[in-house]
Amino acid sequence: MINTRELLSEDGAVVAMLCSHLGLAAGDNQVSPLTLKEWNALARKIHDSEIKTPAALIGLSSQDLIRGLELSPAEAERLVQLLSRGGGLALELDHLAASGIWCVTRADEYYPRRLRNTLKHQAPAVLFGAGAMAILEQPTIAVVGSRDLDDAGVGFTQRFGAVCAEHSIAVVSGGARGTDRISMQAALSAGGRAVGVLADSLIKSIRQPDVREFIADGKLVLLTPYQPDNGFSIGAAMGRNKVIYGAADYAVIVSSDYQKGGTWSGALETLAAGWCPVFVRAGENLPPGNSELIRKGAVPLADDVVQQTSDLAGWLKAHARSKPEQGELLAI
Repeated sequence: MINTRELLSEDGAVVAMLCSHLGLAAGDNQVSPLTLKEWNALARKIHDSEIKTPAALIGLSSQDLIRGLELSPAEAERLVQLLSRGGGLALELDHLAASGIWCVTRADEYYPRRLRNTLKHQAPAVLFGAGAMAILEQPTIAVVGSRDLDDAGVGFTQRFGAVCAEHSIAVVSGGARGTDRISMQAALSAGGRAVGVLADSLIKSIRQPDVREFIADGKLVLLTPYQPDNGFSIGAAMGRNKVIYGAADYAVIVSSDYQKGGTWSGALETLAAGWCPVFVRAGENLPPGNSELIRKGAVPLADDVVQQTSDLAGWLKAHARSKPEQGELLAI
């Protein structure tokens, strides 16, 4: 098993200093971490310069950064301040590791391969998680939908989660009430594996006895692109949607509202970006969003297919629509 303290490379530690709040003093308003857009722009400059790697930024003065990366004085000073908290970062990483939480960045070899390859420059620069990262490398299907499901929706979700377990496919979902938890619990109860992409409260989540047991047994991995103690917000919930889809080979929408809600917007974003093929529960008496998503390019998936197929991944692959080509991603 990989030691959580060994996941970060020297380059990764620098990315964590630049792109996370780790080691920043509470209430410190003098400097803010780089946004993903800012990091992508800086990563390109580093790659194209003589500096080449994030780790080579350590020890450089603001004048060095201005010359080497063609930054403004304010930009250079911001980087110097962010890179000055190595000690605080190390202490916080040790504290998280003692709780079973790991940190990995896009500059590290252990960053989830599927997520990096699918989302490209929209892949989070920094990820926090708990549990066996190897689960992220096996076949996966995202199962998403409304928080409030009718009996038919609950039944479909439970059956689908159990079938995924039977076919050695990990369920990826968001950990929220409703479709997320039902699908993950169904897979875990059937002896399968699950990936929970959280928008908030990773630290709180891993303290739950059943969660700790599944993590200890190598059945569950939780991850988040936000701080482990991040509070809930609508923006964070919407922002983590792309990580759910990016971590999956296929996505199945159980129930969706029409033109509103995170399920609807996440499905549309995925259909447009081509992060993974999108399937939608089909049949009678479904929410209006389901049929509209099919009209927009999602593939219908009937309950009898789920129950009768002997090769779920093969069926999905045979019926998936092709996805758009995306640009290449820098190593950092």
